[in-house]
Amino acid sequence: MKNNKLSLQQVWQLGCRGDTLETDDQKRFASMARSRFHTFQMGVTHAEEQSDNEQSLLLVAGLAVELKDNPGLKKVWLRMSVSESDLGQRVSLHLEKLEQTVIH
Repeated sequence: MKNNKLSLQQVWQLGCRGDTLETDDQKRFASMARSRFHTFQMGVTHAEEQSDNEQSLLLVAGLAVELKDNPGLKKVWLRMSVSESDLGQRVSLHLEKLEQTVIH
């Protein structure tokens, strides 16, 4: 019996691209994505508490670029409640602008 278990890095890379993952690996990817989004929220909250609006804007714009470049990550983002929050709406607005820029 051979072991085909993917490393966390492989799961992340494949999941971000939107490749099909086995059920266990999909769960691992979703967990890592949730952690990524939680870290993002904490960073923005910290920046806003420090009245660092520039840093907050950079974090929002950075996540929007990350989502644009990673369709699998974007898919998980859209299923999470954070994407519907005020912060999530800011990310979505940046993402829409990025996607319109690519189209035009």
